[in-house]
Amino acid sequence: MTTLSVPLPRARASWSGLLQVSLVTLPVKAYPAVSSGEGVHFNQLHADCGQRINYQKHCPVHGQVDGASIVRGYQYAPGQYVVIEPEELERLRPAKDKALLLEQFVAASQVDPVLFSGRTLYLMPDGLAAQRPYTVLAQAMQERSQWGLGRVALSGNRQLVLIRPAGRLLAIDVLHFPALLRDRAGWEAQLADRQGSEEELRLAAQLIEGASRPADWQSYRDDTSEKVRELVEAKIEGRTAPEPAEEPVHVLQLLDALRQSVAAVASPPVNDSKPQRAKAGRRRSA
Repeated sequence: MTTLSVPLPRARASWSGLLQVSLVTLPVKAYPAVSSGEGVHFNQLHADCGQRINYQKHCPVHGQVDGASIVRGYQYAPGQYVVIEPEELERLRPAKDKALLLEQFVAASQVDPVLFSGRTLYLMPDGLAAQRPYTVLAQAMQERSQWGLGRVALSGNRQLVLIRPAGRLLAIDVLHFPALLRDRAGWEAQLADRQGSEEELRLAAQLIEGASRPADWQSYRDDTSEKVRELVEAKIEGRTAPEPAEEPVHVLQLLDALRQSVAAVASPPVNDSKPQRAKAGRRRSA
């Protein structure tokens, strides 16, 4: 059987190194899981003349300088700096920083979503020899619903990361260090210590059950760019862009709101296409 080779998406690897699980070691590369998108970008202009604002790198002694003439320095005293080269920082990094060591595995249910920092990478085996151990590890983690915790240096910083199956791939999620999370006990203390009534809980559960279905992820999209482009086109043509109509918000008592919500979810949408066609068929020509 012939296997078709599908090329990798056009993206540069954000990180490459070794993935280590105990004595199992394989070379891998990590690619961004999220594209930068094609959002609308604004430029800063001078309000008086409409010219674009420029930002120039300026030395107080020599004036404007280019990026190639700029180095990084650490201030050890007022006005006194020591220059640190990137190669010098790289030599300080221990060998373990150049590898992604999975220190332990945890059940997926144990990971609080608040830990996710929002950066996800897809991990790929680097080379033919890495394919089999990669596949075995991903399959074993998938079957047992286990995720791996480890630490690795990304973008020059030591990061806590989570390795989890994503289909047949392994994904890296960069996590916040737990010490950075704010204690939610203070907010919980502001909540009234009351429980819902049996009727309220029954209706709420019925509402949730009635609205539960497989997620249609394709229907979730950000249309902000389209609306901004419509606004830009309208302003260029000298017309007023249409504004969305305001929808009234009806505030109901909880039980009434739950009952009406459950009834709306339970009632299938009315298909009025047939009555319309029948009505049109009875319409007499003038």
